Parts: sequence; C-alpha cells; structure tokens
Amino acid sequence: MTLSFRVYLSAVAALFFLLSPTTYAATLGLSPASATTGVDSTITEAVLVSSTDQAMNAISGTISFPANLLQVVSVSKANSVLSLWVQDPVFSNTDGTISFSGVVPNPGYTGSRGQVFSVQFRGKRAGTAAVLFSPSPQVLANDGNGTDILTSTNAATITIIASTPAPTPPPAPSSTGNVDLLARITSSTHPDQTQWYTLSHAVFDWTNAQGVSAVRLGYDKNADGKPGVLYSDPLSHKELDLDDGIWYFHVQQKGSDGWGPISTYRIQIDTVPPLPFTVTFPNGTTTPFGSTITTQFTALDELSGIDQYQVAVDGKEFVVNTDEGSRPYTVSGDSGTHLLLVRAYDKAGNVTIADAKFSVTGGEPSPSSFNLFTFGWLAVNYLSFILIALAILGTLIFSAWYIRVHFSAYRRLLNHRLGITHAHVHKEFDNLKGALTEEILNLEQAKSKRDLTREEERLMTRFRKLLDQSERAIEKDIEDLPR
Repeated sequence: MTLSFRVYLSAVAALFFLLSPTTYAATLGLSPASATTGVDSTITEAVLVSSTDQAMNAISGTISFPANLLQVVSVSKANSVLSLWVQDPVFSNTDGTISFSGVVPNPGYTGSRGQVFSVQFRGKRAGTAAVLFSPSPQVLANDGNGTDILTSTNAATITIIASTPAPTPPPAPSSTGNVDLLARITSSTHPDQTQWYTLSHAVFDWTNAQGVSAVRLGYDKNADGKPGVLYSDPLSHKELDLDDGIWYFHVQQKGSDGWGPISTYRIQIDTVPPLPFTVTFPNGTTTPFGSTITTQFTALDELSGIDQYQVAVDGKEFVVNTDEGSRPYTVSGDSGTHLLLVRAYDKAGNVTIADAKFSVTGGEPSPSSFNLFTFGWLAVNYLSFILIALAILGTLIFSAWYIRVHFSAYRRLLNHRLGITHAHVHKEFDNLKGALTEEILNLEQAKSKRDLTREEERLMTRFRKLLDQSERAIEKDIEDLPR
C-alpha cells in the first residue's frame, strides 16, 4: 500500500467521522431490578424510561414473565409520562406477557427514570423469576422521522420464597399426644400472620375437637410460650387489645385422654408512624433549567420497617422503593420554585411526611403546545356541560308547555262550571223573588180592603227592603266571580 493511498484512506475516515450524525441513547428498565417476595404475596415493579439527551415521543413493547411463578394482579397508568395510549397495557397470565404502546405529544419527554406504568405481581410458587423486555421494544425520538433511539433494556429478577408459617412449638407432654386436639386458629382482624397491621384489637376463633372438655388460653411475646388460663367451659372465641409488637396467641385443648398440643398464632401490630425525617439536596437547592436536581431522604421505622416512599413534585406522584430511597434520587421541573413532598410508609401502612423546596433558574418554562389528550378531555367536559344544560332547558320548556295546556283545560272546565252556577243562582233567586213579590202583592190587596196592622206594614216594608238588598248583593257577587 503506497503512502499516498494511506493518506487518502485516513482523510476519508476522518471526513466520515466528522459527517456522521449525532447518536442518541434511550433505555427502558424495570425497578426494582432485584426483589424478593413470598408465595401469595405481592410486589410492584415500575417500568421506567430514560432519554436525557433527546426528546422521545413514543414507546412500545412487550414484557415477558414466567407464568408458572408470577401472576399479574393489576396494571396502573398513574403518574405515567405517556398521555396518549395507542394500546393500554394489557396482560395475559396464561402467556406471561404484558403489551403496551403509548405517545407523548410534542415536545415529547426528556428526562431520567420517567415512569411508563407499574405492574403488581403475586408470587405463585417458590423460584426465581426473570421479568424482561421482549426482543423488539421501541423508543422513538421526537424528530419527525420516528427514529428508534432505544439502546438497551434492563430486566428485573424477582425471588419468590415459600411462605413461612408461624412457628409452632412442640406439643406439651400429655398422656396421649393426640394430634387431633391441635386447634386451628384463625383471625378475622389479622388474617395474615406474616403481615403488619395498625389494628390493636385482635379477634381469634378456632373450632374445638369433639370431646374437648376444657381449654387453656394465653398470649405473650414468646413463640414457645404456654397458655396458663384454664376455661372449664371450652371457649372457641377470644378478643384481645394488644400493644405494638409481635404477639403470640396460644390455645391448648383437653380431651378424654388429657391435654393435646399447643397451637400458636402470630400477630404483628404497628400503630406508630416512621420517625420524622428530612429531605436534603446534596448539591444545593438550585439547578439550571433543563437539568435535574439530586435529593436524598431516608426514613426509619423502629418496628415494622419502611415499605416504600411516595415522592411528589407539584402534585405529580412517583412510587420509590426502599432501596432507591436510601440512594440519591433525581427530580426536575420548569423554571420557578417547586415543592418536593415525600411520604414514607411503614409495612403496616403508617405514614410520615417531609417536604422541601427547590428552585429551577436560568430559563423559561417550555412553551405550551397542543395536547390532543388535554383538548379531548376539555372537549368532553364542555360537551357534557352543554348536554346537561340542554337537558335542563328542555325539561323547563316541556314543564311550561305541560302546565299551560293543563291550566287552560282546567280554566275552561272552571268557566263551564261557573256558567252553570250563575244560571242556577239566577234561577233560585228568581224563585225566591217571585215568592216574596207574591207575598207583598197579597199584603197590598189586603190594604185596599182594610187597614193593615202595624206588624203587617212593618213586614211588607221589610220584604221590599230585603228583596232589593238581596238582588243587588247577588248581582255583585256573580260579577266578582272569575270568568
């Protein structure tokens, strides 16, 4: 190879390097990457996307899990960076798959560890389960070309262990060692012996074997404890008020051949929230616009232990597992001052809250862009309001028409009845007037033949006056009746 050819080749390589397009990287992962749960217990895995140097606007893929070891209980889209779903996350516990596809409208998403959705698994049997992305997931750039910028995926390993029942001490010495006298204890208030509860009032029930003549009951903080309170009438129900801690309730039954083995039930009670803690910013409380800020928080619980954290920035919440809470955690926001709220939950569900403020400077919030999902939501709300208003207006119009029609009919009926009443009153009054007039005429005829007595004169005058007054009053009352 001549020297001139070598120089030419080197120049071409350098030019290709200078002209090659900038490459961007995005990752998909599951968090926590390693976790342990028990058979019939649940654990939550979050699907996270990171794309720090290029805005992305679409994600799609399939997650696989061993269906013989794990079962999907639920899938949640809460706090997702995706606002439009082409395909909602759907799962098949038969095939062991979860498929999804969603979009972030312009300007897309840029950031680290953005939550896509979360999955709650339940352990079916003991073993080690690998939860991983199928070979062809995609993260598309917001570049107008749909460039796939996904460079790597991170799987998760979930170890399922067999549930360990509450330790049962060896049976107390008895004359027969009859295992049929072992009480099967249940609790409606504390049904899972491996879980922590905030309820201090415990209810226990058990079924006494046939022929049991007495029982001994007891409770303490010793798994190998022995019941010491004798009940000649064999109880099968007991309620206790217990303090915080791990307690053991013991039952021993007595049969015809003596005392049977001791049955023990474990109760775990924690009513106290985690200890107060603080939220700190190791690198300061101010960060430039467009970058993330590092925060750190660690809570302690003296009894049941910390189960998880919930982190909220200006009301947008993220679930953080215990391991992540003990390490630096990054958040971001637009320009301005933001409130970071952290809730620490212990394994019984008690919560302690801490908060801190951080500021983003040196830039302006991203200009608002058209958001199809938000527009659709607002359109649905306004359309619902308009439909409700139209329904109310239609109801009012129909009610007015209905009242008018029925009132008119009632008015016509009333006028008809009033007409009948007018005629009847006139007829009755005319009959009365005729009778009084006849009496007056009789008195006047008698007056032409003889002098009337004072009483007859007064009566004739009275008849005329009453007849005149009655006629005027009746005419006035008839005129006042509604027409």
